[in-house]
Amino acid sequence: MDDRTSQGMRRLPRALFVAGTAVAAVTVLYLLLLGRMAFVDWTRGRGRLLLITPALGVLAYVLLARGRGGSRGAPVRWLAATVALAALWPAWQGYEWMRGPQAYAWTWWQAENPESAQPVGAWQLPSSGLVRARTDGLRIYDSGGRTAGGQAAPAGTAFCALSRTVAHDVGLVAAARAPGGCGTRVSAVDLRRYDELWAKDLPATPSADGDSPPVAVVGGTAAVVTDGAVLGLDLRGGEERWRMPVPSGCRARALDGAADRVLYVENCPGAGTVRLTSLDARTGTPAWQTPLRVGPSAELRMLSARPIALRAGDAVRLFDDAGRERGTVPVAGPREDLLTEPGPLVSGDLLVLPVKGKVPGVSAYSLLDGRRVWHAGLDGATVLGLAQGRAPGGVDVVTSTAARTHLWHLDGTTGRRKAEPTILRDVPLGRRFEIYPAGAEGYTFVNLDPSGELPSYVALRRVRGW
Repeated sequence: MDDRTSQGMRRLPRALFVAGTAVAAVTVLYLLLLGRMAFVDWTRGRGRLLLITPALGVLAYVLLARGRGGSRGAPVRWLAATVALAALWPAWQGYEWMRGPQAYAWTWWQAENPESAQPVGAWQLPSSGLVRARTDGLRIYDSGGRTAGGQAAPAGTAFCALSRTVAHDVGLVAAARAPGGCGTRVSAVDLRRYDELWAKDLPATPSADGDSPPVAVVGGTAAVVTDGAVLGLDLRGGEERWRMPVPSGCRARALDGAADRVLYVENCPGAGTVRLTSLDARTGTPAWQTPLRVGPSAELRMLSARPIALRAGDAVRLFDDAGRERGTVPVAGPREDLLTEPGPLVSGDLLVLPVKGKVPGVSAYSLLDGRRVWHAGLDGATVLGLAQGRAPGGVDVVTSTAARTHLWHLDGTTGRRKAEPTILRDVPLGRRFEIYPAGAEGYTFVNLDPSGELPSYVALRRVRGW
């Protein structure tokens, strides 16, 4: 037997001992993780660990039994301990892959319990932080989750609606005062300085029907529904730029707009007519008016201002920039029914919204012709919320089952999963909330649940560690 063969026979037991020690260390780590997972309600990754851990244990036993003779000597044992410690890092990475992404509530603002007023809505601040509106006032939170001031509703009024969008760091707040309904007082708020720029008391209006707010920000114009007219006000100064009268016996509903266009529905119950109207946002000049084939009592809700999508009666109706109808999506169809809550999301030329049917989930319909482009079943879970994804063109969906809550990350053009859904661990969410991406990888959820028993907002971060 030559020297090289003899050296190889001596090295093999040492190598087996070192490898066996490393595998044994990984086995112990995975046993600890399995013990930890027995006391939590998230189970993803447990099945793989139950399969892999016994196999690793058997392999460690075989390697150590074969390499017992190579364990002599301090250098070999030190080497085995070093390799075992080094093996724990890739083993932990493997565990995180098996477990998948998870997030937890790293901070939150606890509301009064119960709240003294009902939540209305929320805005994300231009830099960082958010504004949460209640009927009794606005509360501002900075990027660290601390309160940074606010604005109380004036005496004798109650905030009732926010503009869907903001522009030039200004948002509109509608308030109700007696007599009158939502929009009898309108104010503009500077979201950088947290100041009220102006406020106007307007003539009494009919009671709000809840279909849409009576205010909209369109470019540099504040569009406001008042008694007998739609007003265009300067967004920062509040001066009246134009006034579009609404015929006697009619009212403006479903107000919204985008770019240089203000849209609203002129509803005339007495005449039995309903018309979609478009105005120039700067001058108030009528651009076009299109009759709608719906009854005066039909549900009317603007889902998208560009491209135009209007939920009117039994269908979502789609229009081009000249007011010509170019497609419809039935609210109740042969494959699925469209749900009103949570609200839909516009992703490019697609309208993404929750549906129920044989396979519940979310579906995306083309805003150009009304055809269904894709459907995502999301394991049949209940859809709680939709938001623009962190990645360009993405769609984030929050779902809930009896066991857990997931945050799905979908490709907005195909509906395919872009990543494993994130499990939300111990995140207190109500039935109604807003979702805002925050920071490098986190999310902020603003609770708008009327019960008042949940935190006003919850900030999420990825789980690192256990």
